[in-house]
Amino acid sequence: MSLLTRQMPRLRSVTSLIAAAAIGIGSLAACTPGTGASGSGGSEPSAAKPKTLHMLYATAEADAAAVQALVPAFKKKFGFDLQIDTQPYEALQQKVFSEFAADSSHYDIVIVDTPWAPALASKLEPLDKYINNPKLNDVADADIGDFIPKVLYDTAVYDTKNPAAHFPDAEAAPDVKAITDKGFNVYGLPIQANALVMAYRKDMFDKPAEKARFQQENGRALEVPQTWDDYAKVAQFFTRPDQNLYGATVMAGVGDWATDDFKSLLAGYGGDGHLVSDNQKLAFDTPEGVKALQYYADLINKEKAVPPGSTSASWDETASLFGSGTTAMSMNYHTLKLDDQVHGQIGYAPVPAGPGGRGPHFGTWMLSLNSNGKNKAWAYRAVTWLTAAQQQIAMTKQELHPTRVSVYDQITSGKEHDAAQRDFYRVLGDSLAVGVGRARLTNYTEVSNAIAKAVNTAANGSKSPQAALDGAATEVTRLLEEAGYKVPSS
Repeated sequence: MSLLTRQMPRLRSVTSLIAAAAIGIGSLAACTPGTGASGSGGSEPSAAKPKTLHMLYATAEADAAAVQALVPAFKKKFGFDLQIDTQPYEALQQKVFSEFAADSSHYDIVIVDTPWAPALASKLEPLDKYINNPKLNDVADADIGDFIPKVLYDTAVYDTKNPAAHFPDAEAAPDVKAITDKGFNVYGLPIQANALVMAYRKDMFDKPAEKARFQQENGRALEVPQTWDDYAKVAQFFTRPDQNLYGATVMAGVGDWATDDFKSLLAGYGGDGHLVSDNQKLAFDTPEGVKALQYYADLINKEKAVPPGSTSASWDETASLFGSGTTAMSMNYHTLKLDDQVHGQIGYAPVPAGPGGRGPHFGTWMLSLNSNGKNKAWAYRAVTWLTAAQQQIAMTKQELHPTRVSVYDQITSGKEHDAAQRDFYRVLGDSLAVGVGRARLTNYTEVSNAIAKAVNTAANGSKSPQAALDGAATEVTRLLEEAGYKVPSS
């Protein structure tokens, strides 16, 4: 099992940290972007080269190994060092917020996870003038039109006067002028994108005996599920407790993973997968939300198509269950591996569609410039080079999840990757194109945790889906109001 498999890109429960950070950076929204203590911060194209650029980065959560592998090539290209400081998620989040609260200029480049950006956007350097300046795109072109539209807009495009707002046309070809004309700007370049995808035991689906049995029992061919109804039917078919085999996994333990499971189903049932709208109207305690959560609870309690203990499972447990050969299908955010003693092949497919289509959860990390930095021109050049197609292709050797359309096209049509890898990247790219991100809230972590608890109580049968979501609605309303939001009445 790879390091990425063991340590997923995740947002753990750090509500106390967020609360403390919010106090520390409460004045950030009043700051003017790009006018930190360092003045212009070396933003002119002719600015002298630094001896070293300093970048604050994640660990396995954003595939640090992939970026670190480029350091020798970076020095050869730029003629100076790139110092990468890596920290695990909670420590990184605390460090990022404390650096900006102190107006520190130490880090030239900072990695930002999407849940943090609503609180941080005003401290990040807006990139429109950099992207539009050919003299600053001399090492590598930002080429923002090549980013998967939803990935760029969800990750990096913000209106700092209203950081809760998403760009209104998230499927439009990215264009700086169109972005700034609507009052938004670009505050980073996406580097690592994660979306929920389905993995399945290809060997089991292809087995003649399984095909014949499914045909006999269901009157149709055994195929990889395309809809949620099909998914439940196939999961039931493969569930054989006496053989320690189950059809599927769920991530129903209390954590961001449960929220992400639910929001993917919610979008598939025609609801707003963001959970909370841009004007803070609750979007999860709806008829679509109840249907989605009822489906989830039924898969666990009625069909009993998931392994025992699934109501406490996270990303890690579901990966382990699938890897051990316990399930025929699973959902996760990365490639999965079968244990050495399990003989089989893995295939990948998009999350099934519901009545409202597909809306798998996704989230992306971006590289941003510190508005207080002293080497902005060279930091920008570094970010464009690190996120350029050529470097992203190289980093897929370390399992990076690319953010550019051209990279997915090259991977899926080339021979540099084996068939299983091409299959995964094809599905990942397609999923990112239709995915649904998070609500833009300064306290998203707390909101997500409240919804995760509701998902868990419905999943373990202690509350009905309706009662669970009603309770979550009350709690989320309280959390939003405490954070200063005005929640519209239903």
